[in-house]
Amino acid sequence: MKRWIEHLPWDPARLLPLALLVGLVGLVELTRTGLYTVYLPRSLGPLLGLGAVGLAASLQYLADTLGRSPGGHLSERFGLRRVLPVAAALAAVSALGVLWAPSGGWLLLASLANGLVIAPLWPAMMTYSSRSALPGEDGRAVGFTQSLVAPFIGLGVLLTGFFYDHDPRLAAAALAAVQAGVLLTGLALLARLEDEPQEPTLPGFPWRRVAVLAPGALAQLLAFGLLAPVFFPFIDRLGLGTRELVLALALGGGLEYLLLSPLGRLADRLGPARTLPPALVLAALALLVFSRVHGLGGLIAAALTAGVAQALLIPSWGGLVSRGLPDEHKARAWGALMSLEGLGFAIGPVVGGFAWELWGPQAPFWIGAAAYLGVALFYAARLRRPAGA
Repeated sequence: MKRWIEHLPWDPARLLPLALLVGLVGLVELTRTGLYTVYLPRSLGPLLGLGAVGLAASLQYLADTLGRSPGGHLSERFGLRRVLPVAAALAAVSALGVLWAPSGGWLLLASLANGLVIAPLWPAMMTYSSRSALPGEDGRAVGFTQSLVAPFIGLGVLLTGFFYDHDPRLAAAALAAVQAGVLLTGLALLARLEDEPQEPTLPGFPWRRVAVLAPGALAQLLAFGLLAPVFFPFIDRLGLGTRELVLALALGGGLEYLLLSPLGRLADRLGPARTLPPALVLAALALLVFSRVHGLGGLIAAALTAGVAQALLIPSWGGLVSRGLPDEHKARAWGALMSLEGLGFAIGPVVGGFAWELWGPQAPFWIGAAAYLGVALFYAARLRRPAGA
């Protein structure tokens, strides 16, 4: 165990609070996917209509996305130790309000509230992870943090679906039990997080540095948004089924997890200026390979290319953000950048859907590849300039 801990990119003294914070965000993400992907469509969908359930999910996601910048500001202003336990308690209460909504209006109101109160969590987690990173390990630390939360998202669908198939009341009880876990984790963070006294006056917020990071933040999830409404129709056109898709995505995701540590070390050693543009070019290449797929072999090749690209892109981007911003403003900056990522994801489906209809099935992949290449060229030029340029 000691040898394993020594290979982690964080200060061992901060591992427990970080693990609690990752667990808190993971339980909140498990709740979100369980509620809006499985429980509400199946329980309230027949009563209120899937349109109402979809609107509730959109409100929750929109409130979370737009609230991340002010949520990061709150963490920066009052400190993580004060903000996170309150956010955890409000997240648990509002999720229970969604779970047991007595009417459509209450469902929408509770979903909106739930999105707003969980908004500080992701910026806080990314900030604490980068602050806890060992010297020169920023990118790998941030990349690992994101990857640790990802399994909770899938668990939300699998566990809620499993319980619901046996008894809807059992699924509701399981989701309610998760909220107890959210509350207890928040209390544990109150005991474990150190106080962060703020200086009476902080330097001005580095808007210019955030503006330089904005193109990368928008591109992070734009491609995923572009493909959201068209990916399954695209797979259907190829004559492939869910089994083949799951195989390809499992291989690509497995390769990403396998390469995240060595490529994260490479990104930290060489620096974002050298690894971020190639990572973006690889991501563009993956989309171009997807656009030329004609069978299972091509789909697997595209998924593997995407896995390599993501394994390099995540730590490169995390290292750029972590090293490019002053520590006292990281929470607010992470919040602003995550709001931009959400904006990219929100714009993507509209552009992708219309591109499919106007220019054909390959168009969304081409647009995503062009976006990645454009951002790669931007950072290849920008990151070579002197720091003050």
